[in-house]
Amino acid sequence: MIYSKKDYIKYALLIILICMSAFALYKLYKKPSIPSPVQVKILDKRKILLTSGGFNSDAINNKFKDLTGDNYDQPVAIITTASYDKEKDQYALLAKKQFVDMGFTDIDFVDIEVDPQKDFSKYGVIYVCGGNTFTLLKYAKESNLKSSIEKLLDRGGVYVGVSAGSIIAGPSIASAVVNGDENYIELKDLTGLNLTNTIIYPHHNDNNADMEIKKFETENNVTLTKLNDAQAILIENGVESVVK
Repeated sequence: MIYSKKDYIKYALLIILICMSAFALYKLYKKPSIPSPVQVKILDKRKILLTSGGFNSDAINNKFKDLTGDNYDQPVAIITTASYDKEKDQYALLAKKQFVDMGFTDIDFVDIEVDPQKDFSKYGVIYVCGGNTFTLLKYAKESNLKSSIEKLLDRGGVYVGVSAGSIIAGPSIASAVVNGDENYIELKDLTGLNLTNTIIYPHHNDNNADMEIKKFETENNVTLTKLNDAQAILIENGVESVVK
């Protein structure tokens, strides 16, 4: 039998089609990969405390002490970047006093705007104060703070966020405008540090903003986790819970 050039092309196309179909079936029925034990272990070690107003309740204080194992020798970094008054801010000074009252002795104020190359490797606790969320995220990204936090968490340290410090831990800070923050620096990329999928709405001490919150949730297809100043979100051993 003699085949024409057209026949050869037709059979070649048929073979290609069969191969493509076989590959598609392989991808469809291929079992998903399972994370290695190392990956799971790293995620489970994370200790994150996202607060609205810091150590504003006995429940939050006690949970933080549990996370640190009452190890008061470990150094603490208080990041003041979001506040206009930096280390002179009343809430930054209050946080330092609260750490001292707990028994911590090695406490540093850190401004990642001024010191973007800060080495956080010695710290067991990173405490990020509130203030303007957009400013905080800008300098958090420029200083690669996420890497420092992840290394902290991987070695068993604790991340504590307060207000803006809690918002940047999530996937996006777009909700900060609902809290009244102004993006006066015109930050374009509002992607958060992605330490958690939870989007914190701090200072929910009354219901006055509920209509704005609902509108934001509907327009952006997200859910905001509302915290009053005596509440926190705890992420430990891969489990998220409310501290109140």
